[in-house]
Amino acid sequence: MSHMFFTRRQRRAAIVPSLAAVACLTLSGCQGVTGPGATLAADTNDPCQQQRTDFAGSKTYFQDKIVTGAAVGAAVGAGLGAITGLIAGGTTKSALTGGLIGGAAGGIAGAGTAYYNTLSERAADQNEVAADMNQDLAREAQQIDHTLATFARLRSCRFAVAADIKSAVKHHQLDRNTGLTQIAYQRDRFDEEIQVAHAMGLSMARRGEQFQEAANDLKAPPPQAQTAAAPRPASRSAVAQVNRAATVSIPEKRASFDQNVASAQTASKTAFDLDSGGTLSWLRFLGFDA
Repeated sequence: MSHMFFTRRQRRAAIVPSLAAVACLTLSGCQGVTGPGATLAADTNDPCQQQRTDFAGSKTYFQDKIVTGAAVGAAVGAGLGAITGLIAGGTTKSALTGGLIGGAAGGIAGAGTAYYNTLSERAADQNEVAADMNQDLAREAQQIDHTLATFARLRSCRFAVAADIKSAVKHHQLDRNTGLTQIAYQRDRFDEEIQVAHAMGLSMARRGEQFQEAANDLKAPPPQAQTAAAPRPASRSAVAQVNRAATVSIPEKRASFDQNVASAQTASKTAFDLDSGGTLSWLRFLGFDA
């Protein structure tokens, strides 16, 4: 009967490998398409490669956790969709599109109260469920902040390189045709990065909906979860903390990320126009070094 005496950390840790195993089996051992960032091919000659790699690394978090049946559905759906996209279109762009469609379908199929139920089944009582949810929400907030920071550094690098190319052409240190080629390279790679940023934003939104639903379930547990945890309800302060994080803090952070991506996409039209004299002053206005 020793298996009955798992600690709280052991119970939670055991969930992640099982989800990873399911996803890896479905995605052929996780050797192929593993998320939106996988479409960001590396180029050692790219002056912004390090920033690109740092940004793409955020995909790992957003593709596999929340610890839910819905997370499994989304990960499996995204993998199958991406593979279908590769078969049908034969390009990384079609794989990205397929992954988004598959992820949405898989997420819907496994959504509902799966996240809340999963925590309830492994918790001693509702206060432990609330503590676990607050821990997950805090991690979610940190990851969104990290992703925004890596995107800001990547954007700053791309725009700075473009500005240097413009300056070199303007001062006749670089001929115009070479300048056009170099700035087109920066533009094309940034367009890829913008697509991935939008995909991450969609993933954040789906996860946010699940967190909000779980926060509602914590306030009024669904019938099927009533016997999963001990009768003692979570304290009002714990419920309030979960609710604020799920309905206010996380949505605000996600909105900030989406706004930064949208503004960068708009600014890129000027930044990658060789004949435009635009500056990077707007980056300083947003609090980032240009």
